[in-house]
Amino acid sequence: MFRSPTPIRIGVLIYPECAFTTLAIVDVFHVANAMSRLRPAGEQVQFETRWVSPGGGVVACSGGMSFSTEPMTGADYDVVIVPGMVNGDMRPLLLGKLEAQCSALRRFAEGGGLVASHCSGSFLMAHAGLLDGRRATTSWWLDSLFRKHYPAVQLDTEELIAWDAPLLSSGPVTAYADLGLWLIGHFGGEPLRQMSAKVMVADSNRSSQAPFISEAIAAGSGHAVVERARRWLNERMDQQWNMSELAGYCNTSPRTLLRRFQKAVGLSPVQYTQKMRVERGKALLESTMLSLEDITERCGYADVSTFSTVFKRWSQVTPREYRSRFGLRA
Repeated sequence: MFRSPTPIRIGVLIYPECAFTTLAIVDVFHVANAMSRLRPAGEQVQFETRWVSPGGGVVACSGGMSFSTEPMTGADYDVVIVPGMVNGDMRPLLLGKLEAQCSALRRFAEGGGLVASHCSGSFLMAHAGLLDGRRATTSWWLDSLFRKHYPAVQLDTEELIAWDAPLLSSGPVTAYADLGLWLIGHFGGEPLRQMSAKVMVADSNRSSQAPFISEAIAAGSGHAVVERARRWLNERMDQQWNMSELAGYCNTSPRTLLRRFQKAVGLSPVQYTQKMRVERGKALLESTMLSLEDITERCGYADVSTFSTVFKRWSQVTPREYRSRFGLRA
C-alpha cells in the first residue's frame, strides 16, 4: 500500500471520440479526498486529477465537449487513465488515427507509470501494444471484436477489473466507479476505498461481469453452450455436482463441454466454480458477520479446511486473513 505526503497525480487522457462518461471518475477521487481528510494526518492521501493529451492544448471529445489539457509526460503522473471511446464497431478504424496517443502511452508505461483503461479504452491500450501477452478486460459485449483484432491479449471479459502490473483495465460504462475505487485502494489503502464506496452508495464487492452477460449476444459469438453451463453452475454455487450432470443439462458430452468451456472461459468448469465460490466468500467476509463455518456452507464446501485451501489458492490469503483487512474477526 502506497502512501505519500505528496499528492497522487492522475492524468485523464482526452482524445477525439473518447466517451465523456468516464470523465465522471474525477468525482470518485473528490469523494476519496473528503474521506481522507477525516483520517489521521499520517494516513491522509490527496488525489489530483488533470486532463492530459500528447501535446497539450484544447482537445474535443464526443458530444462536442472540449477540454484544456496538459502535455502528457511520464514523470508528472502516477497514473494515466484511458477513457472508453464511442463509434461502436468503428473502433479499430478510429484507432489508426490515434498514433500520437499510442506513442505517449508507450513512453509513459516504459517509464514505469501505471496505465488504467475504462471499458473500450482497452482497445487503445491494445493498439499501443501494451497488452500483448497480458491479462485484460473490457466491456463483455465487445469480447468478439476485441479478440478478433488483438488475439495476443489474455482477455477475460468476466472480470470487472484486470490488474497485470503496471497495467489495469476495467469493464463497461458504470465500471468507472469500480476503477476509481480500485485506484483509491491501491494508493490509499482498503479502509479508504471502503469509506469512499459507502459515501458513494457503491457496491465495493463487485468483481465480475458474469451476472450481466447476455446469452442472446453471447450465442451469436458461438458461446451458447458455455453460457448455458455457466448459468447452471452459478445457480448451484452451494451444491455438489459432476461433469455428467452438467454435460447432460447442456445436451453435449463431458469431453466436448470441457473443451469448449476451457477455450471460452480459460478455466475448467471445476476451476470456474472454485473461483466464483471464492468471490462469494469474499463478499460474505466483507459485508457480513457470519461465522467462517456458515460462509463455508454457503459456498458449497463441507468443511472450513477445504474452503480455506481453495480460498488461499485463488486469493493468496486465508479467509481469516482476508477478513482481518476490514478490521473484523473471522
